[in-house]
This record gives sequence, C-alpha cells and structure tokens, in this order.
Amino acid sequence: MSSEAVPEACLDTAEARRTSIEGTAVWARFCPGPQGRTAHAEVPSDALTTHLDIVDDLEVLDPEETSAGERCDGSWGRTYRVQVGYADGRVATVVGSTDPGCAGTLHGSGALVDGPDGLGVYGAFMTAFGSQYADAFGHSPSDVPLACPEDPRKPDSVDVDGESASLDTGYLLGRRQPMLMPLPAVRGIVCRWRHGAEGEEPSVRELTADEAERVRIGLHAVAVGMVDCAASPEPTYTAVVEDRTGTRRAVTIVESECSTVIRSDEGYGLGFPWLDR
Repeated sequence: MSSEAVPEACLDTAEARRTSIEGTAVWARFCPGPQGRTAHAEVPSDALTTHLDIVDDLEVLDPEETSAGERCDGSWGRTYRVQVGYADGRVATVVGSTDPGCAGTLHGSGALVDGPDGLGVYGAFMTAFGSQYADAFGHSPSDVPLACPEDPRKPDSVDVDGESASLDTGYLLGRRQPMLMPLPAVRGIVCRWRHGAEGEEPSVRELTADEAERVRIGLHAVAVGMVDCAASPEPTYTAVVEDRTGTRRAVTIVESECSTVIRSDEGYGLGFPWLDR
C-alpha cells in the first residue's frame, strides 16, 4: 500500500468507529494517550504495515460466555488504544487493559475482542510491531550467556545494548520516548531467590521463546504504583530476556512486597501477569 494511505497519527475517535474487525487490514497504530497520564502503556510510535495477519487472529467473544474477569471492568492496570485501518477506508478502534487476560472493547459496537495465544489484544499487536522492526535487523545474539543480576533489585545491571537499542520508536505517558525493548525476545531465563536469601545463588529456569516474548511485552505495561504492605515469605524473581540483536533487558518481581516490580530503567510498579512463576 502507498505511504499516503497511512495516517501520520491516530484519527479522532468519531472517525474511527468501524463496528467490525472482519475484513482486510492495511495498517494499525497505537494511540499514545494524553501527555502525563500514567494509565497508558508504552507503545510504538510508528504504523504497522506488515505482519497484519495478526488482525485475522483477533476474536470477537460471545458476551454471554465472557466472564467478569475477562471483561476486567474497573481494572487499575495500564491501558491501550489501537486503531486498525481497513481496505474499505474505515477504521476500527479497540481499547482495553493491557493485562493478557483482559478482553478489549470495539469502539462503536461494544463488542469484546481478544487476541491469540493468551496475549490479549495489546500483546498481540506488540508482537506484530516487534516483528516488523525485527525484519530490519540481522540475527546477531550476544555471545555472553544470560545471567542473573547479583542484586535482583538492580535488574539493569545485566542489561546489554545490541543494534536494536538504537531504534527510535515509542510513546511513554503520551510523550515520544524510545521503547525499552522494541524487538521481540527470542530467549530468556528466570532467576528465583528464596525469601530472605537475595544474597545467595538463585535457582535458574530457561524460558521458551514464547515465554521470553511475554516478559518483553510485559516490560512495557507495568502498572505504576507503590504500596505499603506487610511482608510475606514469598520469593523474588528476575526475568532476563534478549532479542535477535543481543539487546538484553530484565525485570524483577518482589512477591514478598505486594508483587513490587522493578524494570531495567529503574521504573517501579505493581504486579506482573506476563510471567509464569
């Protein structure tokens, strides 16, 4: 398709009310949200013009068979808004929570929409965008073995910048800012420390490529927040993931402190549903 057919930014909501996701998609774009608002997740700033088969994998759910949990009404986590342009010239908008267990809502019809492979709509589009970016890079993984941080509260200590770290795409809190890890993860590990034993050697489990990609997606959707809570005897986890160019990022989940999350960029949040402990 011609580049002129792809809008430079998201359309006004009144212009993007296609009531069906059926048809031939020709572009997709995440909408960044208002500046400074903390609800919107980190998203790419470009348009998706390849790997649009992901739209065919979206599913409209039967409202009578959709649980309250899948609706995620009143969710306090990060949110997204994505627009999809079709060959008929009309544009659909899907909004929702980034939690992979939450269905999105099709603006204009109220239909509930879910993504494939337990990724949700947000996760499915994040992988598609990542694949589009990955097409421009060769396969050059790091020769350094994946390793756990000595201090799980400093996950950025194991970061590595590969070629993809130079990619300038992304919105965070409505402002242009490079994404933490724009390409899909291809491998990873998860490190586990017993409660009170963060200074000891952790146990390590290798992640599958799909598990690593879920962690990579979740890095961009950490719910902002800090709380005071009573400590519990739960373990601490750090997941370390790497893309095809050797760029490596990590995230720590301190389960004993209300599942406090620490990102590679020292960002803090609560809860991380993207990692199977």
